[in-house]
Amino acid sequence: MSIKLGCSLSPQVDANSTVNLKLDYNGLALIYKSKSELMEMKHDFQDNRLQKRTLEKNQALFKACNNRQKSLKTLLDLTAGWGHDSYLLASQGLQVTMLEINPVICLLLQNSLENSRNNQDETTRCLNLINISSLQYLQSRPEKADCIYLDPMFPIHKSSAKAKKPLQFLQSLTRNIDLEQAFELSLQQAGNRVVVKRPAHAEAFNNHQPDIVYQEKTIRFDVYLSKPES
Repeated sequence: MSIKLGCSLSPQVDANSTVNLKLDYNGLALIYKSKSELMEMKHDFQDNRLQKRTLEKNQALFKACNNRQKSLKTLLDLTAGWGHDSYLLASQGLQVTMLEINPVICLLLQNSLENSRNNQDETTRCLNLINISSLQYLQSRPEKADCIYLDPMFPIHKSSAKAKKPLQFLQSLTRNIDLEQAFELSLQQAGNRVVVKRPAHAEAFNNHQPDIVYQEKTIRFDVYLSKPES
């Protein structure tokens, strides 16, 4: 069975491209077709590479999104995408709310969450998914999260584009909008900190200099504290 979704759900897909969800005995898959390429992707939180990353306890992501005492309990991911960072953070004991504006991505994420829960993956029980824009959610004045996480998606370098199929899909399907406003609201609403994922040498997001920076080779995590570290 194939469910045609159409370009209206995918603002960056041009008139010559189509996006479909294919449901068969192997599960739900995303099909992207244009004149020059055909790509298919399935989403699985139990992917071996993702599972291995949960064991890397010294990740900058983990350091940025909690304090030394590991006392933060809740995290709001404003731009969930494929949910990999949310899953990694949930594997460390955080209760994570994932926001994703694109309904196509949400369908794949929800299907993957249900499959993982059926396979007794306890980490996915710490994940909650909502199909909504980050700005709309924050404007509804939700219960305060200890940490608010933001990943303003940045382009793949040309040399590695072909090896990054999931990110290619994201760039085709979604457009981050109103993130500057959402970021400013986050600074007001976060219980302890806001964390922004950036390319290693990029400027600070929205011209706000962070309080703490956790650096990796190609990316960094800028931390904006709502209250001083003890």
